[in-house]
Amino acid sequence: MITIDARMIHHGGIGTYIRNLLPHLQLHQVPLRSSIYTLKEQIEFSRKIPPCDLFWSPHFNVPLFPIKAKKRIVTIHDVYHLDHPQSFAKYTYAKMLYRKAVEASARIITVSEFSKGRILHHFPKARNKITVIHPGADHLLEVEPKPVEAPSSFFLFVGSKKPHKNLSMVRKVIPNLVVADGSLPIENLCWLYRNAEALIFPSLYEGWGLPPLEAMSLGCPVLASKAASIPEACQDAALYFDAKSPEDLQGALAQLPKKRGELIVKGRERSAQFTWKHAAKQHAEFLR
Repeated sequence: MITIDARMIHHGGIGTYIRNLLPHLQLHQVPLRSSIYTLKEQIEFSRKIPPCDLFWSPHFNVPLFPIKAKKRIVTIHDVYHLDHPQSFAKYTYAKMLYRKAVEASARIITVSEFSKGRILHHFPKARNKITVIHPGADHLLEVEPKPVEAPSSFFLFVGSKKPHKNLSMVRKVIPNLVVADGSLPIENLCWLYRNAEALIFPSLYEGWGLPPLEAMSLGCPVLASKAASIPEACQDAALYFDAKSPEDLQGALAQLPKKRGELIVKGRERSAQFTWKHAAKQHAEFLR
């Protein structure tokens, strides 16, 4: 039996990852209820994870104490907390979780070559454990868009207001900006993607970054920062700018009208390379 901690199914990027893989995989969901990064979580792990062949943590908040699984695996989407320790109040605890995730897991999944490189920067002995599996990007194609109140012409920002998402920089440049966070219903998000002038993705750090590929799948041009894994995900299907330069963003915006059609075509082609069916097949082989 293979078990999974699926508590984060309604979160943002990690939730999208769990929601779109579970229908394709035969897994037993452990009935965990506590909040992540807590002592209660650790107590629940010991009590509720049943005897099993494999326990899968889809995030780095792994059990610190012995559990009844013969083996463990973990998905580490990024090591943001280790790369930016000043941004996380529970840094010491996070560092301990990352170390346990790497050392106690038989294998590690990550979502990009960028994240693999950053994991190895902190844990060089993990080289033979890590497999890169890119997430899918086709989960919005069958969603019926539902209109939401927005300006007649607008640019779109998708993500949280955490500092590394870099929203404040975009607001200096673009007045007609619509901000969509994780609380927006998916039908409304699809409508925004389909009607925006472009998605602005200015993040300073991403393990992968789904919004640009979501946008591309629905025909929305993408202007993205050159940071972290973003060029790996978008390749030549986005207009890039320096995430720390409002002037560079303005330059990319000036190029958008003449590049728009090309970006839409390349974006659809790029996003079509990532399906959840294929990602699930890779995960199934990995689990076996």
